[in-house]
Amino acid sequence: MSGSRRDQRDLIEEPCLDYKCSPWTASSQRAADLYSSGVKLWRKEDLIDIEQQLAKACDVEKFTLRRLDGSIVHIKNPMFGVLKPIWEPVVKFQEFWYLVQSTPDGPPETYHCTYLVDWVNRTVRDYEGPLGTTRLVFESSRDRWNASLTCEAFTTQLRKLLLRADGAVKRVTKIVCFGLGDLNIKPKDWWRIQNDEMPPDQRMPEAGLINAALIHHALALTIADIVRSCADPGSPGVRILSQDPNYVDQTKDLLLETGIEVVGASGAGGFAEVDDESVVLSALAQAPVQQIIADLARPVAIVYAGNTSGRVFNQHSKPIGDPASPRTNQMWKEYNTWDFPVISESIQAEGSLHRFVVYTRREE
Repeated sequence: MSGSRRDQRDLIEEPCLDYKCSPWTASSQRAADLYSSGVKLWRKEDLIDIEQQLAKACDVEKFTLRRLDGSIVHIKNPMFGVLKPIWEPVVKFQEFWYLVQSTPDGPPETYHCTYLVDWVNRTVRDYEGPLGTTRLVFESSRDRWNASLTCEAFTTQLRKLLLRADGAVKRVTKIVCFGLGDLNIKPKDWWRIQNDEMPPDQRMPEAGLINAALIHHALALTIADIVRSCADPGSPGVRILSQDPNYVDQTKDLLLETGIEVVGASGAGGFAEVDDESVVLSALAQAPVQQIIADLARPVAIVYAGNTSGRVFNQHSKPIGDPASPRTNQMWKEYNTWDFPVISESIQAEGSLHRFVVYTRREE
C-alpha cells in the first residue's frame, strides 16, 4: 500500500517555480553569448546614425536604436516640437559589463542597447555664458607648452614611434581626440566663495579651471605637427578632430580657428572617425573609449589617460570610468606601451599628463 501511495505522489506534477528567471538573467546570458561569438557592441554606422538623429532632436518624435542582437528599439523624444529646449541630448553608452554583470537602468527592452539617449540641462551654462578670456589664455598656454621640456621629450619620443623598423614613416591621416575639456568652464558658486575667502596672494584666477583642457588641446596640436613633419612629401594633409559634448559654441569657434574640427556634438560621431590610419588622444572622455576603439579599429597610436590599471569595479560593484574588458585586453596585446615623458612639474599638474600612457601598434 505504501508503495502505491508513493507512485501516486510521483505522478502529481508540482508547479515549476519561476525563481531567478528574470529578464535580466536571460538578457545578460544572451549578451555574453553574442559577445563571445564576436558580435560587436558598436558599429560605425550606428554611431553615425544616432549622431544624426540627435542633431534633429526637436524634429523627431522618437529615436531609433539598434540593439546588440540586431533588433530595433524605439524610445520617445521628450523634446519633440519644443522651440527652445533647455535639455540637450547626449549619447549614453552601456559597455560590456553593464550588459553582462551590472543590471542596466531602464526597462528590459533596453538591456541589449549599447547606447542610449540621455539628457543634460543647459540652463545654468547658458545663463552664465562663456568665460570670455579663453582666447588670450589659450595662446599663452600653448606657447608655454611648446617651450616646455615635456613637449620636447614627447616630440622626440613620438617621432621615433612613428618610424617603422625599415625606416619608413607610418601613415597617419587624422588625429582623433576625445574629452579634451571645454575651454569656457566657469567656476561653481561654492568655488568662488572658497576662493574669495583665501588670502589675496593665494586666490586662483577663474581661468585656472581650464588649465588641463588648455594643455590637452596644445598636445593635440603638437601631435599633428609631429605627424606632418614626419610625413613623406606629397602625403595628404593631417586632420585634427575633437569630440567633447561639453564644448560650448565659443570653444568650437576658437578650435576651428586653430585648425581643430569639432565632431560628434552628442558624443558618438567622433568614434566613427577612428580608423587604422589615425592617432587617438583621449583625456577626460565620459565614454568607454578603449572598448569602443577595440570594436572599430587599430589606430597607429593611442595617447590615453583613461583607466590603465585594469580595474573594472568600484566599491559598489559598478563599472568605473572606462573599464577594461576581454576585448580590450586582447587589443592591448597588439600594442607596445610607453610612459608619457613628463618632465615639467607645472605642466604635469595642469594637464594630468602623469596619467597618460602612449600605445603604438606593433608591426606585423
